[in-house]
Amino acid sequence: MAYRRTDSVSARLADNRRAILNAARDLVAEGGFAAAQMTEVARKAGVATGTLYRYFPSKEELCRQVFREVSAREMNVLAGIAAGDGPAIDRLEEVLRTFASRAVRGRRLAYALLAEPVDVGLAEERARFRRMHGEIFAGILEDGVASGAFPPLNARIAAACIAGAIPTALIGPLAPESHELEKNGDSVVEDIVRFCLAGVEGAGIRKTTELRASA
Repeated sequence: MAYRRTDSVSARLADNRRAILNAARDLVAEGGFAAAQMTEVARKAGVATGTLYRYFPSKEELCRQVFREVSAREMNVLAGIAAGDGPAIDRLEEVLRTFASRAVRGRRLAYALLAEPVDVGLAEERARFRRMHGEIFAGILEDGVASGAFPPLNARIAAACIAGAIPTALIGPLAPESHELEKNGDSVVEDIVRFCLAGVEGAGIRKTTELRASA
């Protein structure tokens, strides 16, 4: 007779897995991925280290899952704003401000996601994370061009530039040794928003000029 897990066993396994992931996420938020050592995760989750390895055979696999869950949560927030009914310029500004301000508020976790030196597996997750950001920005830009809110521009290229510019701008302020956010956190967010909006307008102006010159 084949073994079948009871509902109580399945629930216990799911609870253990969630406790492990929550513990790992909290450690990353406190000290980056380097702080999510398997023995420390097990201690914080209240499970034996051997039990932890039955759920996640390696630290890399555990950290990748943490990265996926946290980045998915952030993407859902931004995607919800992007899918709204408001004017494209308002949605773009809100997505930019939300991205930057959430990073500033959760600076240690954001630094881990955006800039902490990581292994190849997490670097792949980070690249996917960046592409997803680009897709969100591209959708808003395409809406704006179609409605006439933005001048003609290559939405995909402009979106990729924005998706790269925000993490790059945040690396210094988010760094654990930096004190810039304690003094100028709001200013950092506003500078990022203004720069990205100006970049969209500038790209549109340049594209319009090129089209006129080739006519």
